Amino acid sequence: MRLAGILMVLILVSGCTPPPSAPAQQWRLVWADEFDAHTIDRSKWTIRNGEGRDVDLGCNVDDPANSYIRYGFLVIRGLRKTVRCGSRTRHYTQAYLDTIGRFSWTYGRFEIRAKAPSEATGIWPAFWLRPDDGGKGEIDVVELPGGAKWQDKATAAIFYDYSPVKQDTRIPLTGDGFHTYVTEWTPTSLTWFIDGQPVWRRDSSTTKFFGEVFHKPYNLRLNLQVGGWLGAPDATTVFPAEFVVDHVRVYQSSPMVSP
Repeated sequence: MRLAGILMVLILVSGCTPPPSAPAQQWRLVWADEFDAHTIDRSKWTIRNGEGRDVDLGCNVDDPANSYIRYGFLVIRGLRKTVRCGSRTRHYTQAYLDTIGRFSWTYGRFEIRAKAPSEATGIWPAFWLRPDDGGKGEIDVVELPGGAKWQDKATAAIFYDYSPVKQDTRIPLTGDGFHTYVTEWTPTSLTWFIDGQPVWRRDSSTTKFFGEVFHKPYNLRLNLQVGGWLGAPDATTVFPAEFVVDHVRVYQSSPMVSP
């Protein structure tokens, strides 16, 4: 059997969704992490350490038990582990990567291919963007909250500020394998795609704050959060909870070329 055929059989057996074709030619790749090295590339990512936030129950740690490369995939894990986290004691550890001070972009195509953990009530993986100025605005390419109400859905969202202005939608997923999530951000719109299919769009007609907050540099955030908005883990939650990432890619618009 040809190699392509073998790969397709493996994909079908595993329930994973094959990655969609490359984006249209108007986009050019400007940044990527394919996670092909043996360790996380520290020239691209900062891994937060010893950070306990009010919005969740875990401690963000720079620990190879919580974030590492495995066979060409980034693995971000939530663990049930009691640690001292600043002035607090936390009973879970988790990982949070960002590109603050390293890479940011105004507009572009932001793509991740990833697999969410199963049996994951209270577990909340996400790929999202925040402005360099630390001010208003957020673009959630995808959130993959766990639990009975959420496990088969992906969330796309934007924020003006954390309280109270938010717009979001939940998109049903087919299968519990890998999916490719994309947000295309232009001066006039934000469009979300899952496995190559458009699923949501925001612009100045849907979002009165669009022109105010979506015209400045944003950096990348990639994390798995334990607890918070969706509540705590329960007896059904399986640890370690793993968010497995195949790649992260950033494209920007290419100049039009005359024939």
